[in-house]
Amino acid sequence: MRIAISEALPYTVHRFCNFHISKNLDDKLSLFFAVRGTLKEELRAVIRNSFTPEEFENSWHDLLERHNALGEPHTDGIYDIRAQWVPAYFKERFFPFTSSTGRSESTNSLFKHYVKRKDSIATFFKEYIIIQEKKQSDLDRLREKSEFKESVNWGFNPLEREPMKIYTDPIYGKFAEELRKGTAYNVEVVEEKRLYRVIRVANYRNAEFPRLIYVVTVSSDDDVYRCSCSKMARDGIHCCHVMRVASHIGLTELPVSFINPRWTTAAGIEVARLTERRSNTDITSYDLFAEGVAELKKAICKDAMERLQTKEKVTRKRKKVDDPVQQDTDNMRHEDREDNNHGHNNEQIHHEEKNSSDEEKNEDEHRPYKDPPQSGKPGFNLGERPMNFHEKCAAKLKKKAAPRLCGLCRLPGHKRPKCPDRDKVGMSIPGMDSQKEEGNP
Repeated sequence: MRIAISEALPYTVHRFCNFHISKNLDDKLSLFFAVRGTLKEELRAVIRNSFTPEEFENSWHDLLERHNALGEPHTDGIYDIRAQWVPAYFKERFFPFTSSTGRSESTNSLFKHYVKRKDSIATFFKEYIIIQEKKQSDLDRLREKSEFKESVNWGFNPLEREPMKIYTDPIYGKFAEELRKGTAYNVEVVEEKRLYRVIRVANYRNAEFPRLIYVVTVSSDDDVYRCSCSKMARDGIHCCHVMRVASHIGLTELPVSFINPRWTTAAGIEVARLTERRSNTDITSYDLFAEGVAELKKAICKDAMERLQTKEKVTRKRKKVDDPVQQDTDNMRHEDREDNNHGHNNEQIHHEEKNSSDEEKNEDEHRPYKDPPQSGKPGFNLGERPMNFHEKCAAKLKKKAAPRLCGLCRLPGHKRPKCPDRDKVGMSIPGMDSQKEEGNP
């Protein structure tokens, strides 16, 4: 994948999943971490809490040296590829609200829910249209929520008014959350209107970084704010540290640099319009593809029918060779047809054909047919069809409705003890009288 992405997508950033790297560390070095106390927790803190590559590299070496863990092959291996998975190397890269492959995994799960591995290409395209409609429906729902439903203010900060009007509802929720988190910090002025130190004074849940001190700088034109955590470059919205400095300065209106057009409702409308146009193009392409598949299917069916007819003709010829009666009949027909071709008129030809058809019917009636193939395994024969439940019930009722017959005369209406022919049958048995006189039962 690394080679293919570098060749096909040279201007993209190929990043490894942070979650899978951490999971592999836990799976392969469980015993290694177990005998070294808090090494695993401290290693995760170094990974999350480093803002620059130099800071990460120095902290990594110091930590492993302190725990006598230098030289382990697996830790050395993941350290060699650190530029492709450590967050410090992607601080200035736009990866909005993600550091793992969770989003792509959810996309894979979506396709697996609709398309099976053995489905045809035509089925895949049909299901893909359904997936597109579902995603378009989700987009319309989110757009309706952003355009027609008013968001609720978190507080009374003037900085909330403008974002509530221009941002989509999910992004405004994240913006308001950063404003709320900003209340956990105090601000120290290092250089008036240029440099500030933001210090955490209260803990809160789901803190993005465990460190306590952050640095916020302001440009000379008072328009661009930058924090040491680089959240604006990564996610497209400012962090709680910048929000706290803005509140400390007393801003009542957001500078232009605070607004990312990507997250505005206007951008959502434009994306929806482009998506709809692209969807129509995809449907047209699908229709052309479906027509080609249908024509190909017809050609395949036609070829299969021709093959089947050829096979039936060959089978018929073989049967004629195996059946001597049929072979003699065919020879006679062939001779009759030759005589007819030497001078008989059309009426005689018609008469002969009619006679030959009658002969065929008679031969079919007297021709010995073979028994159907028998199965070598227990159960019903291959030539029989098993009855379903309703047929079995009907057969039982029919069997019960049949009249009971006498065991001697095989006539209905009475049983064997009261059969009128019982005496006649007893008298006709030779030796019966002699056995009675001797007292034999």
